[in-house]
Amino acid sequence: VTILRSGMGAVGFAQRLAKHLADSRYDALIIAGLAGGLGPRLRVGDAVLYDLCYDARATEFTRRERPGHGEVATTACDETLSGFLYWALTRSGLSFIQAPGITVGRIVTEAKEKLALGARYGAAAVDMETYETLDACARIGLPAAALRVISDEAVRDIPDFNRIYNADGRMNGWRTFAAMAARPSASLRLLMTVRPALQSLRATLQAAMGA
Repeated sequence: VTILRSGMGAVGFAQRLAKHLADSRYDALIIAGLAGGLGPRLRVGDAVLYDLCYDARATEFTRRERPGHGEVATTACDETLSGFLYWALTRSGLSFIQAPGITVGRIVTEAKEKLALGARYGAAAVDMETYETLDACARIGLPAAALRVISDEAVRDIPDFNRIYNADGRMNGWRTFAAMAARPSASLRLLMTVRPALQSLRATLQAAMGA
């Protein structure tokens, strides 16, 4: 098992990944990580196994005239690999759902935006990397699937972290502090969810890998 790491929404990571995959030999790729919840019933720590992913990076989903789900690109996860993960998670007894995900170009921080995004696209989770990764794999015929764990619920606002990341997707400490200080209540709630979300992600990956 080889672990490949990308920063959150890091610029150009898909191109670097595509080159790496072209120069390497892998049997399959599993995209794993945290995601924002888009369904009002999803809670921190819930797992979402994507069946497909929408690409909404170029849309302004906060505007009323934003395009619907039929007007954006989609890419599907590999059915066989997703089926294996579905079986592994079911056998483990962990709670999860299989549903569409969506990739956007910025962190969705407002509850109203998350709920609207989920309702419009019928998606359960939002992230900033899955679509590009699935697309890169599809181009070379590499089976790929996506498994995400909810780190912030659709019904909760979170701090505006859109300005805290460097070009490589890594967090800037001072900017992080400023963003959290601007929304202390939302920051406190988010801090309380980090540990359970990561614990759930670890358990989910262990189940998926048969550990």
